[in-house]
Amino acid sequence: MEVLSKDIIVTCMLPHLPFRPGGRRPAAEPAEVVAAILYKLKTGCQWRFLPVRELLPQRPLSWQGVFYHFNEWRKQGAWKRVWVSVLRHHRRQLDLSSVPLDGSHTPAKNGGAAVGYQGRKAARTTNAPFLADNTG
Repeated sequence: MEVLSKDIIVTCMLPHLPFRPGGRRPAAEPAEVVAAILYKLKTGCQWRFLPVRELLPQRPLSWQGVFYHFNEWRKQGAWKRVWVSVLRHHRRQLDLSSVPLDGSHTPAKNGGAAVGYQGRKAARTTNAPFLADNTG
């Protein structure tokens, strides 16, 4: 169930993710937590269905523990720093002769189906741009 190797996670990603210094021992190894987050992002499974026992075999966290780390790093902008660092490190391998750009603009209504469709009301939306190099 590995998305990226542990070596790549340790060398390319962990230096950009904040960890609290000192204190008690972490509940799980940081590289395993990152691997679990990457698994969730790649598969698109719901957080509560994350197979934590298989992904974190030494000292399993609950799915809430994995989500906590993901959300804290998101709030601190750490994922953006990881992404920028990976792009800089591999920029010579990117083929930018053609760059397809696509996007999604989706209403994010609170309550979903319980609220029902109300086309006359303006809705908050979420935007997701997708960018790929010529090799995908």
